[in-house]
Amino acid sequence: MTEIRHLFFAADRLLLLGPPGIGKTEVIRQLAKEEAERLGRIFIDVGSMTKEQFDEICASPERYYVYLRVVAPTVFPDELGYPRVEGRYADLLPFAKLYVMSLPSIRGTLFIDEITNVHTEPQITMFFSLIQEKEFSWGLKLSKEVRIVLAGNTPEWSAVARELPEALCARMTIIYVEPPTIDEWASFMYSMYGDGWEKLVYAYLKMSPEDFLRQPSSRWENFPCPRNWTELAALLPMLVNAPEHVKEEVARGRLGGETGAKFAAFMRERLTEEELERFAAQPEEFFAERLSKRILAVYVLSSRPVEELLTRYDGLLRAIAERDKELFVVFLRLMSREKRLRYAEARTNLISTIAEYIKDVVA
Repeated sequence: MTEIRHLFFAADRLLLLGPPGIGKTEVIRQLAKEEAERLGRIFIDVGSMTKEQFDEICASPERYYVYLRVVAPTVFPDELGYPRVEGRYADLLPFAKLYVMSLPSIRGTLFIDEITNVHTEPQITMFFSLIQEKEFSWGLKLSKEVRIVLAGNTPEWSAVARELPEALCARMTIIYVEPPTIDEWASFMYSMYGDGWEKLVYAYLKMSPEDFLRQPSSRWENFPCPRNWTELAALLPMLVNAPEHVKEEVARGRLGGETGAKFAAFMRERLTEEELERFAAQPEEFFAERLSKRILAVYVLSSRPVEELLTRYDGLLRAIAERDKELFVVFLRLMSREKRLRYAEARTNLISTIAEYIKDVVA
């Protein structure tokens, strides 16, 4: 998503189109936080703003960066302001979330999600005005320094998606977003959860990358996408003592029947201590195994103490680094950060021979 990063800081009225669950929402929020940090401003998510924060923003808007995500189909014109009677006339007051985004000295981002799922004409007209003129009611406008970013799904990914008016599209920079790579996803998981996620999910995805993102086969069934893999990887450590059939149902519930069954079968697969010792003694037998067994072996090795990796399994790991560099990188990514650094420091010469493949892993 490198192009999004560059355009976010340079362009206003950016429209991101792509499959659901690939991280569009998360990347925009992270970029907004990064911009706030660059500007030396306090980041406030207006969606969870407190009364105290509202008062502080109104008192010193130049100190704050506000961010608000709205789900477009749930917002209607009559929700943008509230009438107040002033003697012989009435005026329209904006609600607090929009009011802080209209302050002259404020900076921020308004993220309008699921814009392609809006169908009623009043809503379309409302968003047209908001996007084109930054006006949301009777002369009420967003600050010029509040950026508008939108996101939506294309028809092949959403049965309810509709085309946006040509005049509206002409005012926006449209980017078709590709999903992250599996390694980028793993880096995101480490940044969000540290070591508190199930890395067997990453091992499975390296074995079956075609399952990272699949179109839903039914409206009544979930489907595999980066967001659902994230949820599953974060949930499984909490189910470590749960019966196997519960874990399998969770996998099916997050990934759909077909992919969930495949992942559940991978979770059931076991590697005995005897098999691991045989691989250590005769690396050729390791390379003769099917991919799922080799992936499972490096997953098991990644959990072993560094001392064992440097002694008992040193020959096997050196053979993997020489003959299957990608699998060796998977092994490194599966380790906890602390263990990975300790291993890299102890095997500097080995790491340097494949530095081009792992520079982002041990940086």
